[in-house]
Parts: sequence; structure tokens; C-alpha cells
Amino acid sequence: MNTSTYRPDWESLREHRVPDWFRDAKLGIWAHWGPQSAARRGDWYARHLYGPYEGTEGFERKRTARQTAHHREHFGHPSVFGHKDLCHSWKADRFDPEALMDRFRRTGARYFVSLATHCDNFDLWNSAHQPWNSVNVGPRTDIVARWADAARSAGLRFGVSMHAGSWTWRWLDAAFGQDAEGPHAGVPYDGHLTAADGAGSWWEGLDPRDLYGRPRRPGEKPDTAFVDDFYARLRDVAFRHDADLVYLDDSRMPFDEGSVCQAAPPTRRGLEFLADYYARRPEGTVSIKTIPDEDRGAVLLDVERGQLGGLDPHPWQYDTSIGDWFYCDGERYKTAPEIVHLLVDTVAKNGCLLLNVPQLPDGTVDEPTGAVLDSLGAWTALCGEAVFGSRPWKVYGEGPTNVTGDCAREKTLTYTSRDVRFTTGQGDRPALYAFLMAWPDDRTVRIESLGTGRGLVTAPPRRISLLGTGAPVRWTSGRDALDVRLPPGPPPTPYAQVLRIELD
Repeated sequence: MNTSTYRPDWESLREHRVPDWFRDAKLGIWAHWGPQSAARRGDWYARHLYGPYEGTEGFERKRTARQTAHHREHFGHPSVFGHKDLCHSWKADRFDPEALMDRFRRTGARYFVSLATHCDNFDLWNSAHQPWNSVNVGPRTDIVARWADAARSAGLRFGVSMHAGSWTWRWLDAAFGQDAEGPHAGVPYDGHLTAADGAGSWWEGLDPRDLYGRPRRPGEKPDTAFVDDFYARLRDVAFRHDADLVYLDDSRMPFDEGSVCQAAPPTRRGLEFLADYYARRPEGTVSIKTIPDEDRGAVLLDVERGQLGGLDPHPWQYDTSIGDWFYCDGERYKTAPEIVHLLVDTVAKNGCLLLNVPQLPDGTVDEPTGAVLDSLGAWTALCGEAVFGSRPWKVYGEGPTNVTGDCAREKTLTYTSRDVRFTTGQGDRPALYAFLMAWPDDRTVRIESLGTGRGLVTAPPRRISLLGTGAPVRWTSGRDALDVRLPPGPPPTPYAQVLRIELD
């Protein structure tokens, strides 16, 4: 069929394939940054500032209590200072996308994703359909456009992430609650305000209903107007900025069957968007989080803060963050060794790592984040040939250390010198790369997958080298394993080491 056009049905959309640029990229940087950063208290702040109410779920309660207490202490009661006012307080006054992008490029990243709209429903571009946007309120600048220009000037592919829609409908119903007890019991939160209430205020001329949606109670199904508004904004940001990747924070296409918040009846608007998007961007890709195998070309599997247990035959994306999704004071950050190990494990299993970089409200990154980025860049500068543009080998690796199950919640793994991961280069004489996840005290590595009797290789290597050093590497090839003797001296990197193995 002519893949420049698609019908809005899965049968037609399955003709699409995840593009090679994504398969080659391996590492992306994500700016999950917006008005919720202003509170410096982490993710979900726009919902939890309102405090526990009838729709609060069990998993939210600990974070809700912490963020509610912070909000009332520092900003006041949400009947007066709510999410809309947080948007106004966020100024991003030191935002320098060109300098940041240069730093991201030096990590080795090949693509960059800008938050377009989080679940807080605030658009970070000059939105044609949402007056509550970063040009009209807060920073008074088009965040997405500036990120896009900086990314493309640096040679990176550009994507946008859209979290509004299903999540917003469930999320911001909190703004229509009220305290059940205490000095403000029964006082409605600011979701109940209308445009008329803004007379004489900083938000005069804006309607809070455009930000919060119409009043609703937990469990109500989204109406057609809400669904239409979401897809109009999605098209606006994706088409206006020619996004190479569109990240949708949903288990299926928003408001369709299986979505986080299914419309009644489920809508097929998502399939219409996919057909139009792929017609415009044949080399684009759209990610969601629950995909039957037969649809793995039509959409890209995204795994949030989760690791796959084995080699996946289809390309996929693993997204995680150095810290919390939005900046949070006192948050424990992932270390550079953790991130390198996550990158290696993901690439060996046919995935790409999308790494969020928490930004301060002013748009800068703090020193610990900068140190992680610089350390990651130093490693990829030395070992990047084994990562970028590579493909998975016949097996992802070997050794005792791995996550349990097909998809597991991410965790810090303590790798041993028996743990190895593999990739292979492309071209006429591609090399096999073996990542040593821990440096052996005795400088000897035994790689069982490369034993000639194991069926994965047919002959001993022609040559083996250790990336980052010119010292000779000695080895012995047998039926049961390849035994490699590493050169004297310290390991060439503080993290995973890489053997370049040339096979006939």
C-alpha cells in the first residue's frame, strides 16, 4: 500500500514502522518542566495542592499530604491561590535553551523531547486553543518553539510530550473540591471561579474553566467538547513544530478503549490523529504504554520507569528521570553509574533511553544534575560507538543480575563481573560489543555466550580491544566460553567497560 497515506484504523496503521532514526538514536533528553516546577516539590503538584478529597486514591495520599501542607504554608489556601496562580508565579527568567541543548548534545543524546502540556492543562507554546499558555501567562514566551529551534540547531531530532487529556480530566477535578474540616471547611477551591470573578485581578480576561475544565465529580466520563479540545491542541503542537516523536501519557490512544480515562462511547479520534500525523511525518513515531504485538509498528511502546527483562524484537522506549519528574528539593538523584547501566541494559534489549532532566523554576539545572550530565557525556564520548547506531545481538547478555519478569519497576541493580550486555554495529564488517557491567578484580572475564560450542558464534574472534585504551587484550577461545584477560592499569572509565570483538 502507499504508506504516505493511512486510514484511521489499526489494520492500515500497522503498515507504519518505527523509523530508523529512532532505532539509531539510543539516548534522548526530556525537559519535563513547567509551572509545577515553581513549587519545587515534585510531580503531581497541581493536583495535590488542593489536598485529599473524595477522589484521592490510596497511592496518592502520602504525596498529597506533603504537597498540601507545603502549599498552604507557602502560598495560602487553594480557594485563593490555586493552580492558576502557580502558573502566573512561574517566570522561567533564566531559561537558555541553546546553552542547555549544547550540554544535552554533549551527553551523546540524539533526540530531545519538550513537555508540551502536562496533566495540569497548561500549554507551553503559543497555543491556538488554550489561552492558559506560556505566552499569555507566566514566562511570556513560547517554550516549545524555543526548545525546537535549539534542538534542531544542535542536530537533534525533536519531540513533544502531551499528558493532558485523559489525565487532566481525572486530575483537575480536585480543583472543584473543598475542605471537609478545619477553618476553611466548605469553602470551594478556585476551580469554581468563572471569568467574571477575575475582574480587577491579575487573571482578568482569562477564564479558569479553560484551565480546569467544567465542574465535575470523580468518575464522570469526559464530554465530547473536552475530547475535541484535547485533539485540537495535540494537532496544533505536533504539526506546528513538525514533531519527530509524540509522547502520549496514556495506556492507549486518549479517550479510546483502554485509555486512562475512557470516553463514553470510546472515541476513535486518536486513530484519526495517527493517520494524519504519519501522512505528514512518515518518519515520525507516536508512543503509548500498552500495545498489542500486532500494533508495535503503528505505535511505539513506552515503558515508564520500568525495565524489560529480555530482548524485545520491536524497538521500544524506556523513560525515566534523574530525580523526580518536576524539580523537588532534597530529591535523591540517580548517579552517573546508574544511568550508564540503565542505558546499556536498555540498548542491549532493543530500546532507547529517554532521560528527564529536572530543571529549577528559573530554567537552569542544579550542580548535581550538571555533574551527572557531564559524567554521562564523558562515558559516551569514550564508548559511544558501541551504543549509537547499534543493534541488539542474538542475546541481550548474560550473568546473574537482571530485573524479574517481562517488565519490572526500575531499581538500582548491583552488577557483578559475570554480568555482560551485548550490542552489534552495522556495516559490512560489524563488531560485536560486550559491555562489562562490573570490573573483575582478577582482570579476567569469562563470556559463556561466546563459546564456540554455544551456537551463537562459529569461530574464535579475530581481534579484541578494550575501548578507551590501546593496551593489548589477550584471550582464549573455547567451546564453553571466551576467556578474556584485561590489560593492567585502572579501567578506562569509571562505569561499564566495553570490549570490541571482531568476528569472522
